Amino acid sequence: MALPVLKLFPRPRELTLRGGWLAVPAPPHPTATFLKGLPTTMSEAQAALDSAGEGACRIVHKPERGPEGYHIEILASGIRLNAGDAHGVLYGAQTLRQIAEQYPDELPHLEITDSPDLPVRGFMVDLSRTRVPKQGELLQLIAALGKLRANQLQLYIEHTFAFPGHEDAWKDASPLTPAEIRELDDACAAVGIELVPNLNTFGHMERWLRHPRYRAMAECPDGWIHPLTNQFKEFPGTLRPDQASLDFAASLLDSYLPNFRSRQVNIGGDEPWELGQGFSKQAVAERGKHRVYLDHLKKLCALATARGHTTQFWGDILLEDLALAQDAPADTVPVVWGYDAGHPFNEQCGRLHELGRNYLVAPGTSAWQSFTGRLDNALTNQAEAVGAAIRHEARGILLTTWGDNGHHQPWPTSWLPMAAGLAQAWGFPANHKTDFTAGCAILGGLSAGDSQAVAAALTQLGTLDGKIAKANRNKSLTWDFLTAKPETLAKFTDGVTAAEITAAQTHLAEAEALITNIADATIREELSLGARLAGAGLCRAAGQAISIEEQARLTKEYEVVWLRRSRPGGLAESAAGLFG
Repeated sequence: MALPVLKLFPRPRELTLRGGWLAVPAPPHPTATFLKGLPTTMSEAQAALDSAGEGACRIVHKPERGPEGYHIEILASGIRLNAGDAHGVLYGAQTLRQIAEQYPDELPHLEITDSPDLPVRGFMVDLSRTRVPKQGELLQLIAALGKLRANQLQLYIEHTFAFPGHEDAWKDASPLTPAEIRELDDACAAVGIELVPNLNTFGHMERWLRHPRYRAMAECPDGWIHPLTNQFKEFPGTLRPDQASLDFAASLLDSYLPNFRSRQVNIGGDEPWELGQGFSKQAVAERGKHRVYLDHLKKLCALATARGHTTQFWGDILLEDLALAQDAPADTVPVVWGYDAGHPFNEQCGRLHELGRNYLVAPGTSAWQSFTGRLDNALTNQAEAVGAAIRHEARGILLTTWGDNGHHQPWPTSWLPMAAGLAQAWGFPANHKTDFTAGCAILGGLSAGDSQAVAAALTQLGTLDGKIAKANRNKSLTWDFLTAKPETLAKFTDGVTAAEITAAQTHLAEAEALITNIADATIREELSLGARLAGAGLCRAAGQAISIEEQARLTKEYEVVWLRRSRPGGLAESAAGLFG
């Protein structure tokens, strides 16, 4: 008999087929009973590890396998799962179940050795820029992340937690409640994921500072000029670096942190755009922006330390001046982020490695500010990030998916990048070419046939941007075409040819044909709507107006599709940004 063809995901570090088969008679045969009873939670895995392994099929504690590592042997005499810890048991059990699903009557003789390339394999999802998923969706995400061997999850929060006494900031946002956070924390712990609290405490505070009650804490209470676009922004977004802001951040942390098991916290700290334009103008003139930033960051980190937490923070400001990287508090974890192909991860990671820092690297899914995703950029960005993280001995990665400017993207457009990034963080060489069908099966809870149809449609959609040579950072041109105000549309269409628009429309039509093959109604309707919104953008770029009736029809459909997975808070704001 020919050797079996095994499809395992994530692919293991080493797989050797030995030839021969181990029969799996029906229960109560010990082999079938062992497979049926494989652990599915960390508590079950720990119990299996603590009990003495006996019998032809057994689980054995082998510390030399290392954290999260495991070794499987399937021989004529039975099955051996040796694991370094409970995580290794859980991941080894996942692999055995995949084998048994493909060969339920007899298992191929083989040997598998597996362990992670990176200790931390995290995922962060934006829950503040309009879209807050329903609790059931978040629980399904956690279950899928466990199968993708993520071991850290962060929910990006600005204002979408029901902070006591701050109802004016979150009352219309459908926020997470303390009970919901604790339920998510329990679900994460069950599958070996650390739910790390993530709460912005410096920049990106516009959801608070737009309210009169909080405006006095802003660096620029009366508005500010964005340093990248020179646009005036009415609502401030950065807290002033003073004691009042520190007291405010401390009060938020005191409400938020007790809902988590984790002894880490990500305090944000990225993009304090206004710093030096208002309250801190004189301090920045005297000491420099980076020093003012760093001094306040140290005080924010001290808040976390005083509460028994290790601080994570976004490292963009710190890494603008690599000479200052050595001055960040030594016991903190900077997160190096960059979402474009070609980001200087090697330079930045190399500097932190030279300093002996414990740090994370954050690539992105490239799904935001797009209706179809930007798959090519995402795959390159992630491979570069994971490669640099391994090369320069980072603690791990934090794969991010954002919701800038309305969180318009269909949720499945993140799936292919998620599958790729997390699988590569587990084992980079083995998973350099990602099994997208397997990833969609896990993330969507789909059958093999439907996951293949979804993967095909997402691949076609995700490569739409390549049909137009012009590109904008961190977004799709088709999204720009649709959401731009009439007076700024020409800025985005300049240099785009009619032939490129026609090629993009043809590519999109082929994607829509693939979408019709998807059996899952929710996914089919999400991707179909995303394709038609992108198509409307192309029509607008070609000089064709979108009628009021068509806008109303697409908006209504957008609202219906949104409510399948997400809470109502933020929907009106998101929908209002669709047509410029």
